[in-house]
Amino acid sequence: MNYSNGFRPKSVKYLSIASLLAISSALAVDLAKVNGKVVTDRDVQNALGGFNEGQRKKILSDMNSKNEIVSNIVEQELLVQEGEKQKLDQEQDYKEAFNQFRRQYLTEKVLKKNVAPKITESMAKNYFKGNARRYSTDRVKVQHILLNDEKDANDVLRLVKSGQDFQAVAESRSKDPSAKNNRGDVGFVTWESPFVDEFKETAFKLKKDEVSAPVKTLYGYHIIKVIEVVPGKHLEYAEVELRVKSDLKKELIRNFINDLRNQAKIEIDSKAVGKL
Repeated sequence: MNYSNGFRPKSVKYLSIASLLAISSALAVDLAKVNGKVVTDRDVQNALGGFNEGQRKKILSDMNSKNEIVSNIVEQELLVQEGEKQKLDQEQDYKEAFNQFRRQYLTEKVLKKNVAPKITESMAKNYFKGNARRYSTDRVKVQHILLNDEKDANDVLRLVKSGQDFQAVAESRSKDPSAKNNRGDVGFVTWESPFVDEFKETAFKLKKDEVSAPVKTLYGYHIIKVIEVVPGKHLEYAEVELRVKSDLKKELIRNFINDLRNQAKIEIDSKAVGKL
């Protein structure tokens, strides 16, 4: 923000900008005060959070850039204080936004503390060995029928088992919106395809022309049929290291959340959810 004639509010006091060099210090360094509210080097760190290390070093090597950053933070603080003065932080949309931030921040924080330290190189390699079949170029051609509940899924499965054409049943009964056009045919699926794990795990266990029992996922109940199996090659750990660590992280998160679920009392109003 620019001020004509070099004017700035008198209540804004600047301290030594050179203290930015102590940005990695364990103790926060005061850089400015806005109506008594201290701006520290940690505020600068937060302001530069979107930049990589090289970019941050370049920015902080220039005195004009450092002055501009601190000036921007000061001006933000002025606006924040004005918002509080106008009681904007008491409005419902502010409370909702704050609650959303709280949910997101604490979610990331608790996972970083409880899950991230477990993802070691040795654990990733052991996970790779224990799940070797996931790390291949195998492909399966799949058709599926999606139903809302287990009863409907079992009814449809009986129809398929009795000899009715799978795709005809998919076209008439599947809750997947695309089934009207593709008749349940989702094409080839690989281990990297964007399907939920339960779906892929089941698909890769089936033989050609085999039909699965209902598979429960977040989307409902799937009946899966494999039309074609195309074997691929087994991949080495070095080829899929990042994917292995990502899969391991997902599994550790899932296990951690399941433990929390088992200890918690959770009540979901299905009727209310249905009205969303």
